[in-house]
Amino acid sequence: MKTIPEEVIDETWQHFSELSESEAQALAQQMQEEQPFIMIYLLAADEDATGEEDAGSLMELGAIIWQVMSQGGTRLRQVSGEELEAAEDANMKFLEGLEEGPEMDYLGAVKQMIASYNQMPLLGAVLEALMAGNEDTPELAGENVGLSLLHLKTVIDCLDQ
Repeated sequence: MKTIPEEVIDETWQHFSELSESEAQALAQQMQEEQPFIMIYLLAADEDATGEEDAGSLMELGAIIWQVMSQGGTRLRQVSGEELEAAEDANMKFLEGLEEGPEMDYLGAVKQMIASYNQMPLLGAVLEALMAGNEDTPELAGENVGLSLLHLKTVIDCLDQ
């Protein structure tokens, strides 16, 4: 899949924020039909990764990701539970590898990932949403931002096939 341009991301995000409740419900129904395993994955991750005050935030961000990536010009194929599990495992192994190596390797690996990641504008927008209100003081961000980002990157990885 081609990299989704920032303009498409911004337009889709704006459109999503303007949905009425009935439009949002219709969109959730459509996502359930087209990407049931992503919905299940995000609902389970939402329970694990967010506190009560943020309940549903992973699902909402996942729906935005799905909508943005649906703008890519071709119909998205249905992602399987096995694909989600494999992508999450790969992301976890990447993080574990970073923890085991020296700090210089960590910085180099992160820079390489950022430089080569196909959907970096979308991942950046997702990170920005997760960090909202804590841009100047990232250390005050919720303790589950990293885990939430991992789950959402997993969804992006699977849809970006």
